[in-house]
Amino acid sequence: MLGRLGFVASVLSENLTTSRTCRLSNATPLRLRELTAENLATLDQVLTFLDRHEIGLYRISSNIIPFASHPINTVRWWKDFASDLRHLGARIRRLGVRASMHPGQYTVLNSPSPAIVASAVAELVYQARLLDALDTDRSSKIVIHVGGLYGGTEADAIGRFIERARKLPKNVLERLVIENDDRLFDADEVLIVHRELGIPVVFDWLHHQANPCARPVADVLRDVFATWTAADGRPKIHMSSQAKGGPPGAHADDVAASDVLAFLRVAPEARFDCMLEAKEKDRALLRLRKALRRRGVVETRA
Repeated sequence: MLGRLGFVASVLSENLTTSRTCRLSNATPLRLRELTAENLATLDQVLTFLDRHEIGLYRISSNIIPFASHPINTVRWWKDFASDLRHLGARIRRLGVRASMHPGQYTVLNSPSPAIVASAVAELVYQARLLDALDTDRSSKIVIHVGGLYGGTEADAIGRFIERARKLPKNVLERLVIENDDRLFDADEVLIVHRELGIPVVFDWLHHQANPCARPVADVLRDVFATWTAADGRPKIHMSSQAKGGPPGAHADDVAASDVLAFLRVAPEARFDCMLEAKEKDRALLRLRKALRRRGVVETRA
């Protein structure tokens, strides 16, 4: 059963971005404070948009605190902006919004490079600190992929990820979820990570189309949904449609209602939240909502 629909970061229909940044060479403490203040103020406007349109799922931009995990940023933003963060967190809770974050492609825990791993850990620590500063509960997650093969086997790559993840701070690991990808690690393979670490699995529908499991998808989804505990919140999936003419796994501007309906036909009888990964972001969500309602499918925030 369809729970909350959500979208990623920017509100295109109102030209709201929470990803203001600058060149590394211009990243002075003063400039970083200015940009952080602007991004947090815009997040307040985004929450007003979510309230107006009854949207209960939202992914916060990784760049809301510019260069947060880079040594250049020496601002103690979680203290300097504590009042703003408390205000935003209170609104998030009052509106019943489930927040999440998703580090970019360079956050790779299973890399053979110690420098890349250290950078990945720093990014995860930052994102957990932000969600903690907003006082969100454990249902607000940080989504990550296994990473690359680096000349080894899938088992080697998964083993490196598990080894590095076990060393993460407790507050980071409690928020971590693992996602199947469109090329290397399918949903059954990321279930191995769950069994070792106990972290939930986010199922990505489009990635599964590009990189399917050997087992029937209904069986896989039953196991995936079971990875979510009451503390983790209801199961969460990523939904997108294939971009015409693009490589497998490329996101289209909108999400086709037919993709959601196809997922519902194989999904377990349990309510789940659905993050849309579409280039048209909020506009894609509002169009999809209308299309689904015409077909008798209505999402529920509760």
